[in-house]
Amino acid sequence: MLQIQDPVKRSRVRRTLLIIIAATIPCYILGLIVLLVNTSSRSKETPTPTETAAIVIPLTTSTFTPTVTLPQPTAVFPTRTPSLTPTITLTPTMTRTYVIPTSTPSNTPTETPTAPPPTETPSPTVEVTPEPPTPGPG
Repeated sequence: MLQIQDPVKRSRVRRTLLIIIAATIPCYILGLIVLLVNTSSRSKETPTPTETAAIVIPLTTSTFTPTVTLPQPTAVFPTRTPSLTPTITLTPTMTRTYVIPTSTPSNTPTETPTAPPPTETPSPTVEVTPEPPTPGPG
């Protein structure tokens, strides 16, 4: 037997079990009602009235005389056989043709104008002469 030591858990389990029992009681009551109705309907058998009618059919004697079989018809009726002649009918339809542009570069050479190379011109040179040092305060 499982014993729960914590009183809060114990009261929670007890409350859950009581809710389950209370919820199933209507099911038990409904089952008992169905059983009572079923047994009471079996004990009340109602007799089915039946009537028997007597029909008297007098037997009469009849005589049977065989007859000659009729001849089978010999006429042959021609039947039409349908002739199937195939005919070909062309129905013109328009079909759309989609062209998907490609991004493939072409290798076509193009002319690019080029400028003539610059000519060199001599630039004048400037000579820098150093200044003599100045005597400082002494």
